[in-house]
Amino acid sequence: MKYLYTIYTWLIGGLYFFVLMLFSIFVLAFIPTKKYIPVFRFFLRVMFTILFVKVKREYLYPLDFSQHYLYMPNHVSLLDAPICSAYMPEFITALEASEHFKWPFYGLLAKLYGNIPIDRKSIKNSVKSLQIAQKVLVESNSMVVFPEGSRTKDGSIGCFKRMPFQLAKDANVGIVPVGMSGVFTLNRKNSLFFKPSKIKLKFGEPIPAEKVAKMSHQELMEYTQNQLKNLVEFN
Repeated sequence: MKYLYTIYTWLIGGLYFFVLMLFSIFVLAFIPTKKYIPVFRFFLRVMFTILFVKVKREYLYPLDFSQHYLYMPNHVSLLDAPICSAYMPEFITALEASEHFKWPFYGLLAKLYGNIPIDRKSIKNSVKSLQIAQKVLVESNSMVVFPEGSRTKDGSIGCFKRMPFQLAKDANVGIVPVGMSGVFTLNRKNSLFFKPSKIKLKFGEPIPAEKVAKMSHQELMEYTQNQLKNLVEFN
């Protein structure tokens, strides 16, 4: 079953996403991103339906969409980005590894979408990316960043990086921890195999901007990590 589903996913899902990328690149060359986003999100959800992936969202606390948030999910798979794009409760852009912008077609789509490249090997370039992200959070829209920085190898939540929390402080925005469950079953790091899975996005209690500002980086990292661990349903 796993082998058949993997072949199906790469052939059907891969072709679907490739066509969607080409279509999106063409459309985004002519219309503003925010006008196209509802269409893009719809087609991403159709893709997961075609792949027999059921995604459920659960909100433990209400979110105030009159303000911008920095969403912080656990980082599990290459599919995290399309899952977040399709199922976050509002339009978001992301801080994304700069090497992704060199990938054919995807890199151009990420740029047109509004994602911000960050070079994790250069402190100077990282600071510039954070300044751009801060401006986006203050003036434009909410963002998503994976506080672990890289995908988990065993499904557990790894150590957090300091950078996302500095961004939240600089932009004076609240943090929303998001537990993503079931993605590790669907696909994991360094594996080409896929397995049908039910995915749940559980949105935790927002950490208000006032609390973000008062807590030290270490306190904030530990507090957010504890919240995230309570949101992820390990199986």
